[in-house]
Amino acid sequence: MRTDHHDIKINIKLGQDIFENLPNDIRPGWAGLVLSRFDNYIKDIPTSILELFPMIDDKDCWKEAHKQFSKIRTFGLENENYLPKYLRLAELVAKVTYNASGQPAPFDSDSGHFISSLALKATEYFADDRLEEEVKSALLLFSRNNKFKGNLIAAKDLLLYKKIDDILWFDWDPIGINDMARRDEYQSYVPEIFGLLKSNASRQEIANRLHKLETENMGMRGTIESCLVIADKILNAK
Repeated sequence: MRTDHHDIKINIKLGQDIFENLPNDIRPGWAGLVLSRFDNYIKDIPTSILELFPMIDDKDCWKEAHKQFSKIRTFGLENENYLPKYLRLAELVAKVTYNASGQPAPFDSDSGHFISSLALKATEYFADDRLEEEVKSALLLFSRNNKFKGNLIAAKDLLLYKKIDDILWFDWDPIGINDMARRDEYQSYVPEIFGLLKSNASRQEIANRLHKLETENMGMRGTIESCLVIADKILNAK
């Protein structure tokens, strides 16, 4: 699928195609990934949205997203000037998450069709090309290869791989360049960390490898304590 930002913003059919290409069990994770692109651009994320992310990561909690939608909607009604497109996006993510649970009284089945368009429109408030590119990359994560529609394991692994990539870029960032350098600065390390996670490496093993990378490969003065914090984030992404 070759599309530019403008195409996705104005063509709901493209958003529909993106969403329908996803296996049901991947839809909450994908929607949450898109929503999380805004985390580093919003100083005080509403509690109702912060509470949604752990639900997305636990399939057993997807059914709770219906109530979470109501909380997000209530926050929006009480704070009419607070990033309305972002709040609307969060509502759609909650809807998609609940619908994936298979519980009674689902939201409109086409709720996910509007995520792509609305997510890119929400970036306009921040006027940041890097954010817009992050959002588009997340939107098209699965659309670039149709094999994920019929392969749930591969789709889940790709989502996990992307989460590790994000953690290394936004949280680890030993050189301190994630606000100025190319997004691919640490991507060569992702396969190894992904492999460690898939092989059930321990917190200490992951931290040790991160520490070795930042001190020996990059020549930085990293600490094992900070790497243990990042290792926890990586383990929690699984």
